[in-house]
Amino acid sequence: METVIRLENVVKIFYNKKNKKLPEERRDVIALGGVSLEVNKGEIFGLLGPNGAGKTTAIRCIAGILQLNSGKIYIKNQELNKSTAHVFRRDLGFLTENHGNYENLTLHDNLQFFGSFYALNNLEERIDTTLKQMGLLERKEMKAGKLSKGQKQRLAIARTILHDPEILFFDEPTAGLDPAASVHVRNLILGLKRDDRTIFINSHNLEEVQKICDRVAILDYGKIKRIGEPSELGKDLWDAQELKCLLKDPISTEINAALSKLDYIKKYKIEDKNIIIYSDNIDETTPRIVKELVRLDANILEVRRTVHSLEEIYLKLMDEEHLGDQNGF
Repeated sequence: METVIRLENVVKIFYNKKNKKLPEERRDVIALGGVSLEVNKGEIFGLLGPNGAGKTTAIRCIAGILQLNSGKIYIKNQELNKSTAHVFRRDLGFLTENHGNYENLTLHDNLQFFGSFYALNNLEERIDTTLKQMGLLERKEMKAGKLSKGQKQRLAIARTILHDPEILFFDEPTAGLDPAASVHVRNLILGLKRDDRTIFINSHNLEEVQKICDRVAILDYGKIKRIGEPSELGKDLWDAQELKCLLKDPISTEINAALSKLDYIKKYKIEDKNIIIYSDNIDETTPRIVKELVRLDANILEVRRTVHSLEEIYLKLMDEEHLGDQNGF
């Protein structure tokens, strides 16, 4: 799998000039405290964290807007620095948290202005194609200030993809939008995914990240706490994984006795027609349990593994980390 973005021990520190009550050595604000991660070609990668965690700083560093204090960033295996930042500009599309549209200009003129930065030969054709893709073509000659919030965000996305970049950055893409507009924008982002395009999303919206991201990094206080697929992030946060089997009939003593002898489950409990099984590796345990129940002539109605939501994973991880901070770890 080809790596498109790589961060190696990235540190970004801001100097707080306003707080003059503090001595100079304590005015440093560490936004990123040694962040390392990789983003693969063709995936949607989400950086998740609370406000102030360092998400926007990270995305601005990767896009070449902010300079690092230390560490390295590579884009397509080439190091990003002052002399190379302009080389990547054609390959990047960056949507900031504030849409940045010129509200007194028409949609067409907004895109024409931003498109002129890239010397596109077929700019007018690209404008029409992109507006159509965003569902805004019929508003082409309308001033951007007259659009709804959701439409303004779609115009901002149109501006971001107009030059057909290989890497897209979205900073809080649905912030401030109503539920319907948020769903629309999420679907548009999913529609932008393709094998040769990588999408990097900053968000504190757990539902958004879980629905559209292939992999997620959880960032807190400028440090990465977890990286992985949303479904895999919580595996080691709980003592055991859970499997529920619903049978048609109450659990027989024969089934109960057989379960008590299985050495590949940690424990189990019976609630009327339900068997709740706890295991260290539910992927391995589930087929063995089903085979055992079939052998015992159990009439199985449903087998369901408990999958912790990203919200549960996130809250548990944050609770554990902050508890550790309070205890001095």
